[in-house]
Amino acid sequence: MAALALCMVMAACSTSEPETERGGFPPGYVSKFWVEREVMLHTFDRMLSEGDPEEVLENSTGSRDDLFESHVLHEDEDGYSIEFDKDAWRTEEVGGLNWIDAALINATDFNDVTWCGETVTGDVFVDAYMEEFWDNLDSHDEYTASIADYVDCGDGRV
Repeated sequence: MAALALCMVMAACSTSEPETERGGFPPGYVSKFWVEREVMLHTFDRMLSEGDPEEVLENSTGSRDDLFESHVLHEDEDGYSIEFDKDAWRTEEVGGLNWIDAALINATDFNDVTWCGETVTGDVFVDAYMEEFWDNLDSHDEYTASIADYVDCGDGRV
């Protein structure tokens, strides 16, 4: 499964994103990879708070080391938490953002969402959001609010 996650991330690297004529992304552009990463971050954060964090980390296979080394995941006196501020991440410690995405895929794939009715795997939960909402909202703020609502068992429509 880890190899599949790595293949998905590596294939994503070659996927083209829309660019303006002068190069770069259009103003306000929201990447599909950004949205999926946000859903995984919020879902994994909730997995840590809803379940036994040690079990969640154990189920996350080798990905937990990359998440700790990149400062996406950290432990303090209150337990484990996710760093949502990407400026605080140290992506170079693990080989770049693609490796963080692979680690998040592993972390969500091998853990369950138990707090919103029927138990489903994290990948099913993330995929359901992406199928429903990808390319339907216009801004990072709209996606952030939608994702927070969805992970809190809402319908994601804010």
